[in-house]
Amino acid sequence: MSSPGEMSREMETVNRTLGEVSILLAGLDQADSARELRRPANSPLRTLVQQAEESAARVTRYLRAQPRP
Repeated sequence: MSSPGEMSREMETVNRTLGEVSILLAGLDQADSARELRRPANSPLRTLVQQAEESAARVTRYLRAQPRP
């Protein structure tokens, strides 16, 4: 079974990936808004990724708080 430290490192990869996806989606949302001549808005997918980022951050904090064997 993986230790909390190993799981925390895995979650860091998830956090970085979600951050990069969020940046990509922000650019796509901005381009879509510009094409449609409207104010920038978050797509449902971008909102979902932001919620996943928040959840991943909570999991990472929890794992870091676990005592090391």
